[in-house]
Amino acid sequence: MRTYLTILAGVASSLGFGQSVSSVYNRDTHVPFKLKNVSVESTVIGPMVRTSTWLTYENPYKTLTEATLNFDMPEAAALGGFAYLYGDEYVRGRLMDKNKAWFIYTAITSRNRDPGIMEQWSPTNYHCQIFPIKMGSDLRVRLWTVGMLEPSGDKLNVPKPSVPRAVGYEAVDSTIAKPDWSVLGVRPDELKGNADQYSVDLPGAVSAVAQKFKDGRVYVAGMIHTAALNDGSKHKVEIVKARYEPANGDAGGEDVTLKVADLTASGHYSIPATNKVFGDPTPGKYKRLQVTFRVDGVEQTHTVAENRNFTVLGNAELSGNTTFFKLHQAKTVQLDPKTVAFSGWLRRNQQMAARFQGIRYSFKPKLISKGNDTARLWAQQMLANNTWMRVKDVLSFSLKYGVPSNATALLAVPDEEMKLYRAKEKEFQKAEAAKRRAELANERQRRNWAGARNQNWNSSGGGDPEIRVQIPGAKSVDAILPDRRVLPLKVDGDTWGGNFEIPADAAEGTYSVRVMAHMPDGSTVERSWTYQVDRTAPKGEAKLISEGSKVILEVKSEQGLAEVVAYTADGSRLVLREENPGVYRVEVPADLKGRLTVVLKDRAGNKGELLCSLPH
Repeated sequence: MRTYLTILAGVASSLGFGQSVSSVYNRDTHVPFKLKNVSVESTVIGPMVRTSTWLTYENPYKTLTEATLNFDMPEAAALGGFAYLYGDEYVRGRLMDKNKAWFIYTAITSRNRDPGIMEQWSPTNYHCQIFPIKMGSDLRVRLWTVGMLEPSGDKLNVPKPSVPRAVGYEAVDSTIAKPDWSVLGVRPDELKGNADQYSVDLPGAVSAVAQKFKDGRVYVAGMIHTAALNDGSKHKVEIVKARYEPANGDAGGEDVTLKVADLTASGHYSIPATNKVFGDPTPGKYKRLQVTFRVDGVEQTHTVAENRNFTVLGNAELSGNTTFFKLHQAKTVQLDPKTVAFSGWLRRNQQMAARFQGIRYSFKPKLISKGNDTARLWAQQMLANNTWMRVKDVLSFSLKYGVPSNATALLAVPDEEMKLYRAKEKEFQKAEAAKRRAELANERQRRNWAGARNQNWNSSGGGDPEIRVQIPGAKSVDAILPDRRVLPLKVDGDTWGGNFEIPADAAEGTYSVRVMAHMPDGSTVERSWTYQVDRTAPKGEAKLISEGSKVILEVKSEQGLAEVVAYTADGSRLVLREENPGVYRVEVPADLKGRLTVVLKDRAGNKGELLCSLPH
C-alpha cells in the first residue's frame, strides 16, 4: 500500500501572494526530483494577476515512475488548472467528478499508461499524481492561477515567484538561478519596476474589474484599500500567549508565543494554523492554535482549528465591517491590515457602492473582455466559506465555474489513451447491458407470479431474490412460491437455483418458499426458504453529547442497521459504529460547523434521514 507524504516548504511561502510548490517527489521512494528550470508569466489585469508557471524536473529513472506534486496557493486566489508534457504532447487537465476521475486514472495506470490527476486537499492546498513519467523525458508540469496583487504601501506589487524546493533533502540542487519571469499588463504603461520587482501605483480607495460570464451575470473582483480609511498603526497589538496543541485537549503541543508575536510584528496579521508554520509537535493528531492577545489593552482569547487562519485584525475589529450595495453574494478576504479583497456579481455592469467604517464609496467596475477570472475568484470563496448541504450541489457549482472543489478533480489524459478508455468502457457497458437484458428476459419467461398483477418491482420496495439450494443427485427441483405457483429451478452441478420477482403491491412481512426435490428413486426431499418484504425506512433520534473535550454524535435507532453515516456541510462522511444495541456513535471533529445529515440504512436497503445542527 502506498502512503502520501507531503514535504512542506517554509513559512514565507504559506504567507505569500504567489503560487507555492511545496514538494515534488518519487511517490514510491519519496526522493525529490531535481529542479532544472522554472518559467513564470504574470499578467496584470487591474487589481488581479494571472500566473502561469512551468516547472521542469530531471527524470533520472529508467523504470516506470509515479511523480507526486503538492501545491499551495493564497486564500484570495483560485486555481485555473494544470497540465503536463508527455514527451512532446501537451496534456491539459479536465475538471470532472472526483470519483469518476479516480476511476479513469486507476483504469489507465493499471495498463502502465500515462494520466495525471490533481485533487483538492483544502481550499488552498492541492495534490497531483502523474504516472508514469515518460522514460528519457524530463517531468514538465504547468500550473496556472488567478489571484490579487500584493498591497505594499502606496503600491500594488506583482507577486514575485520563488524557486520551489523540498525542505530537508540534500539531493535537491540549492544553486538554481532565479526563475525566468516575464510580466505583462493589459495596460503596459501602468507597470513599473524591473525583474526584481514589478508593481503598479495604488489606484485609490477602490479598484475593481468586471467580466461578463456565460450565465449572463457580470462578476466583479477588486480591492478596498483601507489605508485611506483606517490607520491600523494607531492600535497596539500585543500577543500574550499562544499554543499549538492537540484539538482534543490531550497533553502535548508547543508554546508558539514568540512565533506568533514575530509574525504579527512583521505585518502577518492573518496566520495559518498549520504544521508548515509551527512544525508538528504531536504527529498524527488534529491540532488547534490558541492565542491570547491584547488590542489597545483589551485582552481576548481566540482558538482556531488546524488549517484555519487566525486573524488578529479581524478579531480586534481594526478593519471594520464592509457592506456592498447592488453587489450580490459579496465575499471578502483581508489581505493585510489596510486592504480587503472582494468579489461578487451584478445583474449588469453598473454603478455600485461599498460602505467601510461609515464612509460610502460609489464606483463602477472597469468592464474588461469576457472571461471567467472574476467569476472564478468569487466561486472559490463561495466553495471555501459557504455551508453546502449536498455534495451534488458542490459538484454542479464547481463544474459550472471551472473551480476545483472537494467533489471534483482535474484529470489529464493523453488523447489516444482517453479514446481507448472510452471505447473499451462503451464496449463493456454495451455487453453488460445486453447480458442483463437476456437474463431478465429468460427469468420472465419462466415465471409469472401473479398473472396480470403489477410486477414492476423496480419501482417498489420489492426485489429480485435468488434461491440457491444444494441437493446432490436430485432429478429435478421445484420451488413453490407463496402464491402456490411452481418455479422450476435450474441445475449447476449439485446446486439448483432461480430468481423470481416480488410484486410491487406485496404486503410487508415474512414469506416462505417450499423447495421440493425429486430423487431418481421416486422419493422427494423438502427444504424451506424465507424472505422478508420491508419497505419501512428506519427512524431514530440524533443528539450531540459532550464528553470532556470531545463532542460525540449519538444516534438511537433499531439495532443491526447496515450503515449509519453523517454527512457534513462540505460532503465529508462520518461513519457511526454500533457500540451498544441500537446505539450508534462517532466523535465529531472540533472544527466542524453547520448541519449534519445522518443517513440510516437497514439491511433491506431502506433509508431514513435525521438532521442535527452543530453548535456555533
